[in-house]
Amino acid sequence: MGRAEELFDRFVQQGESVVDAMIADRQSEELFLDFKRSADDGGGGKLHQNDRQNLSKALSGFGNSEGGVVVWGVDCRNEPTRGDVAQYIVPIENPKRFKSWLEGAVSGCTVPAHPTARHWAIERADGKGFVATLVPMSYFAPHQCIYDLKYYMRAGSDFSPVPHAVLAGMFGRRPQPALMLNWLVETPRFQTGRESSDTAIQIIAQPKLHNLGLGIAHDLYVNLETWPPGPNSRVVGQVSSNHWIQENIMNVTLSAMSNDSFRLGPQGVTAPMIVTFHLMRPFERPLTCKISYGCSGSPVTVIESIVQPADLEKILKASNGSTGASTS
Repeated sequence: MGRAEELFDRFVQQGESVVDAMIADRQSEELFLDFKRSADDGGGGKLHQNDRQNLSKALSGFGNSEGGVVVWGVDCRNEPTRGDVAQYIVPIENPKRFKSWLEGAVSGCTVPAHPTARHWAIERADGKGFVATLVPMSYFAPHQCIYDLKYYMRAGSDFSPVPHAVLAGMFGRRPQPALMLNWLVETPRFQTGRESSDTAIQIIAQPKLHNLGLGIAHDLYVNLETWPPGPNSRVVGQVSSNHWIQENIMNVTLSAMSNDSFRLGPQGVTAPMIVTFHLMRPFERPLTCKISYGCSGSPVTVIESIVQPADLEKILKASNGSTGASTS
């Protein structure tokens, strides 16, 4: 997860409190963060033309750079010693409606359209609020702003036009692969013994790699480290096919590397390993999984997931009414 995605996730998880904290701290605009006040505070019958142009510039500038987040509903002014900082809130009328306008405008703001921009509405008790727009780094760059036909990039706290020579240097390279990972998870299976402490849950899951880039991926790899929640629990993994070379260290670390003949084309999908979680009381610590993945020519991505003992207990208690439970 990059810096832009981390910022956006804060708005999704914490909502208005993040905006309030930024105002209190006089948060400055920076490489990954931009504040915008809506031209009509979202009170018109459609997205204001100025807001549409600001969205277009952000999609181009952030998309052509490392990505970023636009926060709509905050007035930003220049301070001589700190630069552009958040001064006060100017809430959006009906933020959910404003979010839908932004979603509808994205496809007509740049050429080509940015494919993965996301928006999140933050609604206050009075019905007003804010909208956060995530513009990830785009693998379809460069994106041209449709209103002035310029290409932008993020430079400090500004969107700056990119000179032709710089543009050629940035994007005159071979298309690169871009991997994304998510999990395919089967329906959990429950086993119930004579005592409640004997109840166990078995989950079979596969990490799935999806190539979202325009280049062909080779030398793919996935590393999985797991820490079971107690002495009666275990996690067992194995590669899913002969396309992958496996290295297994004491059932704690499983590494899978694609062999020389394997390639993953644009929009291709592969599932390199199968992981079985057998979870049984006592749960003395969280179930922790850390997975890292990548391929030749791409950055390493690391994701860590933690499931607390209390949440594992809830899953097991819910199994009492499960029709899939069996008696051992």
